[in-house]
Amino acid sequence: MTLFEFDKNLNQNLLCGVDEAGRGPLAGPVVAAAVILKDDAYKLIPEVNDSKKLSEKKREALYNKILDSSKSWAVGISDVEEIEKINILQATFLAMSRAVEALDIKPEFVLVDGNKLPKNLSVQSKCLVKGDSKSASVAAASIIAKVTRDRMMIELDDTYPEYGFKKHKGYGTSEHYENIIKYGVTPIHRMSFLKKMREKHHTVQFLGGKMGEKLSYGWLCNHGYDVIAKNYKSEYGEIDLIAIKDKYICFIEVKLRNLNYLYAPKEAVTKSKQKKIIKTAMEFMQKHPNEYQPRFDVVEVKSFDYKNFEINMIDNAFGVMDEYELFRFAL
Repeated sequence: MTLFEFDKNLNQNLLCGVDEAGRGPLAGPVVAAAVILKDDAYKLIPEVNDSKKLSEKKREALYNKILDSSKSWAVGISDVEEIEKINILQATFLAMSRAVEALDIKPEFVLVDGNKLPKNLSVQSKCLVKGDSKSASVAAASIIAKVTRDRMMIELDDTYPEYGFKKHKGYGTSEHYENIIKYGVTPIHRMSFLKKMREKHHTVQFLGGKMGEKLSYGWLCNHGYDVIAKNYKSEYGEIDLIAIKDKYICFIEVKLRNLNYLYAPKEAVTKSKQKKIIKTAMEFMQKHPNEYQPRFDVVEVKSFDYKNFEINMIDNAFGVMDEYELFRFAL
């Protein structure tokens, strides 16, 4: 029996297939799709099948064909915040319900992939284990959901290029785990999926310095700072962030701390480290002359646990200095 024959034998008008993509990854949303195929879809997309059995190239080729072969289609999304709040199963059901509710034609019967149904579907429905390999409508939905989510993860790769989302789409590959340890977590990571990893690695190590810089960058932008450089390097050292606010050009050191640290972030920037930062700042000002007064700040990113933070700005962390004092201090 073909997938289209299965749907026909159900003898249901306006049959809607529903499936999801993204229940298993460590990062990104879960996406569901709902599809009501046209009566002659079997002529237009005879090759439709479970998205997992198709290559990425084939799924992309089928995507627009499925849309053209549908009376109605829609997607529903549940983001990471919802996944963490209500768990992945309930977030998946929420995405499925949203997809069905977003259809511009109300289906008369809904066929959902899996062994459980969302509780709040407003139409008659039935679950079907391995439905994406049995029903053409569910298979079509699986392709729409998968392609939609993959495209979202490819876009997120531009925001977080260190993690390789374009390649693994957020799934738990060895490369992805290595990059989490190296660069820390992002706002699109599902922390509940990283529980064992979080227990293995100390909170601050797990979050990583790069994550501290990302959080600091967002905080600065939201508080009137114009960030003009990140990770500026010289032969003397590196400055995490350089920003302009009012009459100051601020050279900023980011310190990610947890409550077990004995020293305050300001104290953790030693005299030796201060000299390297000041020499690097002087080089920056020579290469980029401006009318702003230099200031050296420390941003403290304090972690209480793996997802709760407090960010504090320490202005003039090295003390107020004029150009002569800067030169003398840097010697």
